Amino acid sequence: MNASVSKAKEQVHHIFDEVRADIEHYFTQIWQCAELPCLEFESVRLLGEWLQKEGFTLERNLSGVPTAFAATWGQGGSTVGFFAEYDALPGVDNAATPYRKPLGNRAGHGCGHNHIGAANIGAAIVAKRYLERNNLPGSIRVIGCPAEEIVWGKVAVLERGGIGKPDVLLTSHGDYQNGAMSRPCQSVFSGEVRFYGDSGHAGISSQCSAMEALQTAMQSITRAQHEHFPDATIRSIIRRGGDCPTVVPSEAGIWFSTRSDVYSRAQDAYDFVMEVCGRVAEENNLGLKREYISASHGYLPNDTLGELLYRNMEIVGPPQWSAEDVAWQQELVKAVRPNGEFSLDRSIAYYQEGVDYYGQDDGEVSWHIPLGRVNWAVPEEVPIHHWSYTALSGHKAGFAGPLMASESLALAAVELFHDSNLIDLAKAELQQRNKGQIPAPPKVGAFDALAQTPELFWDGSWMDEM
Repeated sequence: MNASVSKAKEQVHHIFDEVRADIEHYFTQIWQCAELPCLEFESVRLLGEWLQKEGFTLERNLSGVPTAFAATWGQGGSTVGFFAEYDALPGVDNAATPYRKPLGNRAGHGCGHNHIGAANIGAAIVAKRYLERNNLPGSIRVIGCPAEEIVWGKVAVLERGGIGKPDVLLTSHGDYQNGAMSRPCQSVFSGEVRFYGDSGHAGISSQCSAMEALQTAMQSITRAQHEHFPDATIRSIIRRGGDCPTVVPSEAGIWFSTRSDVYSRAQDAYDFVMEVCGRVAEENNLGLKREYISASHGYLPNDTLGELLYRNMEIVGPPQWSAEDVAWQQELVKAVRPNGEFSLDRSIAYYQEGVDYYGQDDGEVSWHIPLGRVNWAVPEEVPIHHWSYTALSGHKAGFAGPLMASESLALAAVELFHDSNLIDLAKAELQQRNKGQIPAPPKVGAFDALAQTPELFWDGSWMDEM
């Protein structure tokens, strides 16, 4: 590291110390107002006001999505983008306690997006202050993205041009390891099906039962998956199934998602699901609606950005958990796995091999714009998308990981501003990896429902309006 770069890194560290308290403040603020995808109005207000206070120009209602925004600062030079996420999950509400204690809220941050939004915005603010104090050219764009938990927000904003034209994008996420990621994750397809039949007394046999059709379709799909799609995963939840067993419901709905390491196989599995539902409806003389929600490719790796992030993570070092933080996490693990071990990654690594189990809507964006990602570790015994992760994301014992990620992203952004050759290399790598082809347009559905009537989407009645 030459002297000028070393001096820049030292300055970034001091600026990060200035911003750290604000980042921690918004960790807690966003956690306390946990909101379902596309209903994140309070989260957007809080984060937007923070960015405006820091001198960013805020564009609300980005791409016609009320809870999406873009915040920009600077001019000239390269443009570094940061994704901010802030949506929560249904059914995982919990207090910030190391034991089960529901608060009665609709949603909880069981994936730590309260950390992502604050950590990534904090990194953008640190980079902005650095450029400002050193009178350097450069632009920063923060894209506030709703509905990542249903793999929708970034796909919808990308499809409508709201991502803009940053040269590169940086982001972070909680996981089970501390590292810079340059490997694929799962591709995901999602859609909903609604069967329509006769309603009436449960004691009278009906040849047109929507609920029986739904059950038949699910059984057929489950039996066929192992034979036809061993390389894909099909998940579902019943969205409409009636209110009382003595009343045959007139409609029954199911929400499917399919995923695979290979995009085409995730799509094949999704098409198969829709075909089975269509065949069952036809055989039973039922009405049927099939509505697409979204699809996302898995990550397109980018070693240029991955290596950049890794070397800056090495400067920051692993998360600095206190003894009290670790003790609290151990108590939480005992509540989840009473007879289990406690496993927490305290190292830093660079991940290139294999495929991650999760799907992300920024995976879709990575095929259009070079994207780099830092992950931070939580205990392996704490399931992601679970009440225990909500508890951890609301407690200070969970702060050290995203703080490490935030400072690493800020350092990497400053290095990109100083060395535009890295941006050229990242763009060239993207072109090489996608073989120079223009990616297909993003696939997104349910736009009117999620952008205009998200409450109807979440109570399951959105298809009634179609």
